[in-house]
Amino acid sequence: MKTSLDHLPSDKQQQLRHAVEIIVQAVKPSMLILFGSYARGDWVDHLEEDRVHYRYQSDMDILAIAKNGALARKIESKRSLSNQLMREVKTPVSLIAEEISFVNAQLAKGQYFYADIYREGILLHDTGKLALVEPKELSLPERKMEAQRHFDHWLSAASNQQAYYQFAISRGDNGKAAFELHQVTEKLYSMILLVFTHYKPKLHDLEKLRILTDSIEPEFLSVFPQNTPFEQTCFELLRQAYVDSRYNPRYCITTEQLTWLAERIEHLQALAEKHCRAKIDSLG
Repeated sequence: MKTSLDHLPSDKQQQLRHAVEIIVQAVKPSMLILFGSYARGDWVDHLEEDRVHYRYQSDMDILAIAKNGALARKIESKRSLSNQLMREVKTPVSLIAEEISFVNAQLAKGQYFYADIYREGILLHDTGKLALVEPKELSLPERKMEAQRHFDHWLSAASNQQAYYQFAISRGDNGKAAFELHQVTEKLYSMILLVFTHYKPKLHDLEKLRILTDSIEPEFLSVFPQNTPFEQTCFELLRQAYVDSRYNPRYCITTEQLTWLAERIEHLQALAEKHCRAKIDSLG
């Protein structure tokens, strides 16, 4: 696995090293691997006209590998760690954690989310106590067949969910409409992740799914801008809709917010179809 960060500007290298110091001191992982756009070299930093605030900015994606599931869960759930990274590292850091047995099982099956991390990732920290197995190589026809299957299934599922959203809107049920938009978004993110990586984590948190998707293709950063209070509130309401729109009587979302979200999700679907089709075509 690669270890050099020489393709990154010096300020990004310094930020990564500081992030590693923070993570190692807080949770002592066995391994830390940089993956995604900063490992590949296609990250995005789009500044606003004021040259201070970012319109779109790629996260630094880091995989932490622990010796067991309990430690992996501790790493992901440690709020003080995420808060410290947010305070002290200028570029957003996205940290996911898995136990070594799970990662090696995925590599042995040729699961190409982890296989790509193995091939493209950059080793940032290694205690030497754990070892990754060599990934199994799937043939291009196998990858194309799986990618096409995921694309067909999840695009159809997202389209069906869109119909439920339109029905909820026609009845003036904004809470139900928000839930359906959440489901459309989750299905589109699932499609992207599965087509590109053959992997989707078992979660409904759109923030975590968004971060994983943005690491695949920087153009997805444009889907949900977070530069104004309105944009931030809209996305947070969408993220909360999976639970709160159904079970929290205080959940409230306006027609204006729903309209903005629906437009952004339409943009997401257009990008998802374009990039997924291109990915499938690239497999031969």
